Amino acid sequence: MKISNSLTHLILASSSLLCHAGEPSDAPLQRNTTDTPDFLSKIKFSGHITTRYEFRETDPLDESNALTARARIGLTLGEFNGFSAFIEGEGTEAIVDDFRSNPTNDSSTRPFVEGNSVIADPNNAELNQAYLKYAKDGLLLQVGRQRIIRNNAAFIGNVGWRQNEQTFDAAQIAYKNDTFSASYVYSDRVQRIFGDSANDALPGPPLRDFEGDFHLFDLHYKTDFADLGAYAYLIDVNNNSNVGESNTYGIFGTFGDLYAEIAHQQGDSTKAGGNYDALYAHLKYSKKINGTTLTAGIEYLEDQFKTPFATVHAFNGYADAFVLQRVGLNNGPGGNFDGLTDIYLGLTKPGLPGGITLKAFLHYFLDEDLNNTYGYEADLVLVKKFNSNLSGLLKAAYFFGEDFFEDIEQISVQLDYKF
Repeated sequence: MKISNSLTHLILASSSLLCHAGEPSDAPLQRNTTDTPDFLSKIKFSGHITTRYEFRETDPLDESNALTARARIGLTLGEFNGFSAFIEGEGTEAIVDDFRSNPTNDSSTRPFVEGNSVIADPNNAELNQAYLKYAKDGLLLQVGRQRIIRNNAAFIGNVGWRQNEQTFDAAQIAYKNDTFSASYVYSDRVQRIFGDSANDALPGPPLRDFEGDFHLFDLHYKTDFADLGAYAYLIDVNNNSNVGESNTYGIFGTFGDLYAEIAHQQGDSTKAGGNYDALYAHLKYSKKINGTTLTAGIEYLEDQFKTPFATVHAFNGYADAFVLQRVGLNNGPGGNFDGLTDIYLGLTKPGLPGGITLKAFLHYFLDEDLNNTYGYEADLVLVKKFNSNLSGLLKAAYFFGEDFFEDIEQISVQLDYKF
């Protein structure tokens, strides 16, 4: 270390002598400025540490208890003339390991307690993100492993609730100004939430990633009366025939307190028995009254409609009763899943005693024709921000299964520290 410091001082001293060669000895010292970046001053560390206890019981499986800790440590380099680089590692470890960490019978993820309910937070250590970036004057170019979230994450997201994040090996180009934005992403690999040690070989199930050709187009335009958008997601998963191919075209808009979205999907998968066409629609009304936000909505997925890259946990209840159906991996218990209609009410109230924010939701789930009831769900979330770095969360969900679905009980307690 002493040798390194001495060498640094010698280089700095030599540079100073060269810069001032030929100047009068009594000339005031001036700082030499060039276009060369001072990389040492541009290095930034970031981190996100999450510790969570989660209880889950899905009838008729045994209950699971998981205490997990996850750390993400990132390093940003550069930020010079629009250029920068970022690298981030992610590690998850189970302290209490009484749970099954994936929904299949594959034991390549750990912990794996056979017969237990699924809590999808396996032990993991991987490169979470690593990309080169150029961002200047509204233009963005980014290449490498990266987090990608589009719109409300109903189709393209990072599965942010789970400990291991979903990221994309991708190249993207985007442009944005005050009223307009457009982006295109090409990806050939999506790292799923089951970690780097998860099975990735045929006949499967291939848990580690989705591989194929994925083209993601997005447009947004703000007007005086609405925030409008359109998208085209052309997804061809070639290492999982259940998910298969899906081309989705949609439009959406926010008109004051009203949000509306509609999409059409053409696809081909073994789950659907071949080619299919399916519709998606989402209508939501939100109103803020004395600081409390009230929400009422309906989300509709016609049978076979799938969203394999979505943050599914943000939709259809926190008990995750329909995750596999929405991703496109199975057809429901006994093959009795026939689309999904989610009618829901929500309430968000900040400013409770202790600075706590309350979120509560009620869901009523039916099939696409409103003929069969899948179940009901009640969700409760309490969020407490202790300071700018530390926050806590309590989340509880109870799904009351009807007809083809079983009851699910889930409780999570979490601490988040960011720097």
